[in-house]
Amino acid sequence: MSNPKLALIPSGQKATKVYSVLPSDGSGDFTFARTGDATRVREDGLIETVATTVPRLDWLNSDCPNLLLEPQRTNIQIRSEEFDNAAWTKQADLTVTANQVTAPTGELTADKIQRGSTVDANNYLVDAASKSSSAQLDACTSVFVKQGEGDFFALRMTGTYPNRVDAIFQFSNTTLTTSVAGADFTVTSSKVENYGNGWYRLSVVYNTDAAATISSAFSPRGTSGQIDATDTSTSAFVYLWGCQVEEGIGSTSYIKTESGSTTRNADVCTDAGNDNTFNDNEGVLYAEIAALADDETQRHIAISDGSTSNFVRFHYKASVSNTIRFQVKSGTQVVNSSVVVSDITKFNKVALSYKENDCKAYIDGVLVATDTNASPMPTGLNELSFDDGGASGLNDFYGKIKDLRYYDTALTDAELIELTR
Repeated sequence: MSNPKLALIPSGQKATKVYSVLPSDGSGDFTFARTGDATRVREDGLIETVATTVPRLDWLNSDCPNLLLEPQRTNIQIRSEEFDNAAWTKQADLTVTANQVTAPTGELTADKIQRGSTVDANNYLVDAASKSSSAQLDACTSVFVKQGEGDFFALRMTGTYPNRVDAIFQFSNTTLTTSVAGADFTVTSSKVENYGNGWYRLSVVYNTDAAATISSAFSPRGTSGQIDATDTSTSAFVYLWGCQVEEGIGSTSYIKTESGSTTRNADVCTDAGNDNTFNDNEGVLYAEIAALADDETQRHIAISDGSTSNFVRFHYKASVSNTIRFQVKSGTQVVNSSVVVSDITKFNKVALSYKENDCKAYIDGVLVATDTNASPMPTGLNELSFDDGGASGLNDFYGKIKDLRYYDTALTDAELIELTR
């Protein structure tokens, strides 16, 4: 197999720039933009904050970094690391002791949350976050928890009671189970992420009722049960850190808050290569990518002439779950195929080979689409961007990128299988 003409294997970056390994003259480097700070997971597993315009190479649960690109999100939960603060209401028998163990940042900022009796409603803490509107909407609550005493931890997200989502986490088998009660609340998904050193980030994605707020409540437990259920333990405790309530489908990287909500702005990564990099007649666009969530929105990676008239691209398809769409356009669209995968939030190796009357797509070593009537090929290709190819910057790609390559010749079937396997 020939070498790629452009290769991004996330390893180097500086403010406003993501470096590509190839070409070596710098013409394949990406321009990066983000206004304001954001967080990432370093190689040592700790969360750190990076400055405005600095790209994020994220190492969470990986032996190699991926380029993390995220949309704008706001943490509407105030005092995200200060459960001892008066903003958080503590029931009668619950105690909070600040700064007892090392948090996922490596700092001594995680709080101890301890129950003091078996009484059902006396052993949780709670606070309400203000939504952007009094309407039903998608939201996600996440929190970092570390086991102290007791095998269970309960959390609840409430609108107008009894409308709510309950979740119970069991440390011994790292399972998170959810249920709904009342009206209107539904659970979209939930997940457990291991951040090392005993820390787990629990996330629940749900659709709310039409209340103006989302209340998040937490309780350590010795036995399984909801936050306000009687427990056998009078001393169960956990360590808590980093509560995040964000509107949208899926959890994103941690956003710290103090006395008010905090917004992390979107990442934009564009404009790699030039007209000497790309071959209008044939080539292969390849990427190993994972979506942040199966939110059924378009997230593009495109080679184009800076417009939506001439391009080679693939993207997560709008309004269809777990679907990748392949497109080639030269004034009019000549390739348009969609393929369902098992899970777009897991890494998939995706390749689109284009050549007149010989276009094909592979995912994870399998041929998933062919087009033997594709003609003519696009013209004027001069940039590779994490968007739909147009100057407006719509449909930006948000997700994780382990590997991105462009070959300036069409590869054989055997080579495409090898590349994507």
